[in-house]
Amino acid sequence: MTDITQLIQSGSSQVWLYIPVAILLGALHGLEPGHSKTMMAAFIIAIRGTIWQAVLLGMSAAISHSLLIWVLAALALRYGGHWNAGNTEPYLQIASALLILALAVWMFLRTRREVAEAHSF
Repeated sequence: MTDITQLIQSGSSQVWLYIPVAILLGALHGLEPGHSKTMMAAFIIAIRGTIWQAVLLGMSAAISHSLLIWVLAALALRYGGHWNAGNTEPYLQIASALLILALAVWMFLRTRREVAEAHSF
């Protein structure tokens, strides 16, 4: 496979398409199942959020997801040669599971408290 720097240096006429296509594919990737959209939708429903809050939550999720991908790409470029993905992946899965569990507990406690406050009036 040809390196992108070699394509640019050779004057390939289609290199300019790579960045827009990568952005489009990244946006389509964000629409795929997962990416915590179900959790975010449940949160908006649980707090009886407004349309504006849903839009704001969606935008912040999209921006944070994109920034995280850029950070991971930069780390991979810097340390990719020393990184064994097979050894690292189980630890990343455990960390992800713990983060999701902590967020779920926080959402549950917050929602329960808000429901209790609403019924106390």
